[in-house]
Amino acid sequence: MVDVLLIDDNADDAQLIQRQLALAGADYKVTIVSERDAVEAALERHFDVCLLDFFLPGYNGLELLQDISVEELPGPVILLTGAHDERLDAAALERGIADFLTKDEAASAVLDRSIRYARHQHASRQTLRYQSRHDDLTGLLNRPIFMQRLEALIAHPETDLDTTHLAYLDLDGLKTINDNWGHDTGDRVLRHAAARLHTTLSELADSGAFVAEPLVARFGGGVLAAALRCDAETPIARIAERMVDAMREPVAGGGARIVATASIGIACANQAPGNVHDLVRLADQAMYSAKHAGRDTYWCHEGGGESYTRLRATLETDLRQAIADQALYQIYEPQIALGSGALIGAEALARWVHPTLGNVAPNTFMPIAHVCGLIRPLTHWSLSAALQSLAHWQPNLPSGFRLAVNIAPAQLLAPGFVEDLGQMLTEHGVSPQHLRLEITENFFTHAQATSKLQALAGALLGWKTAMLAAVQV
Repeated sequence: MVDVLLIDDNADDAQLIQRQLALAGADYKVTIVSERDAVEAALERHFDVCLLDFFLPGYNGLELLQDISVEELPGPVILLTGAHDERLDAAALERGIADFLTKDEAASAVLDRSIRYARHQHASRQTLRYQSRHDDLTGLLNRPIFMQRLEALIAHPETDLDTTHLAYLDLDGLKTINDNWGHDTGDRVLRHAAARLHTTLSELADSGAFVAEPLVARFGGGVLAAALRCDAETPIARIAERMVDAMREPVAGGGARIVATASIGIACANQAPGNVHDLVRLADQAMYSAKHAGRDTYWCHEGGGESYTRLRATLETDLRQAIADQALYQIYEPQIALGSGALIGAEALARWVHPTLGNVAPNTFMPIAHVCGLIRPLTHWSLSAALQSLAHWQPNLPSGFRLAVNIAPAQLLAPGFVEDLGQMLTEHGVSPQHLRLEITENFFTHAQATSKLQALAGALLGWKTAMLAAVQV
């Protein structure tokens, strides 16, 4: 079925064209309109080809197309007129018209051939147009087109710069994936990440998080970007959390399930009004801050952006209060022996449900805790909660069970930590053999690292256990 939009106010001419299309042997469905309002509405709907009469009541065909991009129309346009006119022919081609026929030609076999040629040319142009605007690998917008549209978006008078953001995503470990599993697998991971990002933002758009459809692009390598016009009631942090979560979904490749997380930098348009290149630079800087914060997280650029300073201050203040009120909670991830399937331990993981932002991921609030000096009270709370749980479980724990608790270097290096740990074990009545302290590698860059571990080992011996394995790096 070929949908033909016929714009003609002459009923006799329209009937002749319909008759000719019926004789052509192809399956044509003809819709006839002539009034200008109806014509403009019809041009916005689907059609395979438009047959446009030059002479229309009160206007002509070229005037109709004056404010319309023919390239954006669903199908090609063929202009019909009473006689050949070289100047009109040239003007029609300049406007992007596919062909120029007289009414006599339109009432002959020439029309069917013209339609077939016009549709073929239109399809070829649309393919080339798509390829020039989109990334071959992911199907997202390419960088030049994205930058053009972002610039137009920022310059538009209806755009609220305070709620318009640029998210700049870099896939963590893509080079390692390429090196270990090959570039085909790396490409599959990248396509998967692009699809997840696009789907997640579409779902957020459907829920009312944005006032306009997001623009999503691939900048090259493992870098993706999204321009987001947020609803005033939707915190950018909530959107960022969804993007971070979306990137964690594993993809099968190289005989394994591969997870390529993303580090996301976000900059607000009010930080670089009118300059999209500066906006990209700020988002890029924020992305590197996310990398330095441990990857698999997001970071908002704060320079000159009141909304980000306010968001960061809010998260810091609320996290401080949540720790003081013990409003966080802990989950325990079981550890199972592969051979026997026996429970041999668990890992304590802190979680935070913000009263207005909802779930805040650890890779978001942990970097804030480090930067804002909250990591020690947070670690103390986590350790205390873990020991309380151990005390409850201890009578029924299997032999060799250990609960792993992450200890921040700042906590371990703090004066009196060893003594405080001993006191907490005594208060909760927990045997140290059931506790395993996990320490990050960067702890050993500190000058006091060796002496602190020796002191901790000595204390463990003093508590009637020689389990140096209780401290695991």
